[in-house]
Amino acid sequence: MHAPQSSLAEGDPKGGDEGYCRRADEGGIAPDTGVGRRRRRLLVVSHPAVVSVNQEVYRELDRRGWEVTLVLPKRWRHSYSQGPVTPQALDGMEGSLRPTPVAFAGRPQRHIYLTRCSAVCQRSRPDVAFVEAEPFSLSAAQWAMTFRRQGIPFGVQCYENIDRPLPSPVRWSRTRVLRSAAFVAARSPTALALAGSWGAFGEVGLAPPAVPTWQSTPAPEAGRTFTVGYAGRLVESKGVMDLLAAVRALDAPVELLFIGDGELKASLDGQPIPGSSVRVLSGLGHDQMPTGYAQLDVLVLPSHTTATWKEQFGRVIVEALSCGVPVVGSDSGEIPWLIELTGGGLTFAEGDRDALTAQLSRLRREPALRRTLAQTGSAAVERLFSVPAATDALERLLAHAAQQPAVAASAPAR
Repeated sequence: MHAPQSSLAEGDPKGGDEGYCRRADEGGIAPDTGVGRRRRRLLVVSHPAVVSVNQEVYRELDRRGWEVTLVLPKRWRHSYSQGPVTPQALDGMEGSLRPTPVAFAGRPQRHIYLTRCSAVCQRSRPDVAFVEAEPFSLSAAQWAMTFRRQGIPFGVQCYENIDRPLPSPVRWSRTRVLRSAAFVAARSPTALALAGSWGAFGEVGLAPPAVPTWQSTPAPEAGRTFTVGYAGRLVESKGVMDLLAAVRALDAPVELLFIGDGELKASLDGQPIPGSSVRVLSGLGHDQMPTGYAQLDVLVLPSHTTATWKEQFGRVIVEALSCGVPVVGSDSGEIPWLIELTGGGLTFAEGDRDALTAQLSRLRREPALRRTLAQTGSAAVERLFSVPAATDALERLLAHAAQQPAVAASAPAR
């Protein structure tokens, strides 16, 4: 049984760079490019890859010498699209995608693939596999069964950062998957610790997601009104009403921009604030997000913790920093870890509207602080969460697993 491998160096609360997997040209795992050697074969099962930007790491692995087969839903549903979503291949990935029918499309933990998993494995003949799903999901259980039978080492991901009560059959399935998985790609330190406590037998390593950025971003408008923004789902658990109240308490004029969609959109758009304004910008795809971030002086992620959820990463924090926008976040879930690690922002106690107002007031008064946070955070994002950096962490886990025999798990007790 492997001890969990965190990327955070002991004694260094920010983690530094020491624990992150090094690039190949810095002494890390290098692609197998030896003359006459076949490419290592990787089978990936990923519902997130329906959105093409989430294929970036797999394209990078292909460029490094892996032969990637990417099984993904033929159709999917998510909260940012009114209709079904069909996968589109990134340039260079056209031959890798295997769109496959699924039941319960749009349900990350409960969908299953309507295919013979064993036949997929026989055609692709992988050296290692990766299921980009939680260990308690039905898709992880479905594919893990085939990988065990065919002796294929595999891994799963873990974003889950709450040890919430689950029905006994789900706990049993999670334990069985984790006991047979060669590795777990944990997306945060909390997820890493939980995967180990849930019985993972293989290597548990910190492998944060890639946050693909943009080649160029629009320059901010000179002399504009101080603008506070939010990006994401417009729902109660994201703390958007706290942000609205905090901005009301700021001296006018201030502009509050919500980027996203959700059940609270109608009640937020055009909210009256004397001398200030509130607007909602919806329908931006990933490639258009720089135009949204360019309108902001600071991005706020004011998430609330619930009984079954707390912020599992905070992707918009990384995106905003990459665009040169400092951030303010609540202390829900992984937000404090991410802000401390990047050095790109300030935090406040979730639900404390006065504290949020105070942090926004400080950033408004101190443009030099905003610039320092943005510059520090942007450099850290490139170093830690770029596509090459994220690929390094996952490739290390894949390469180690490919060298090991598959784990034969005994059935855990219920």
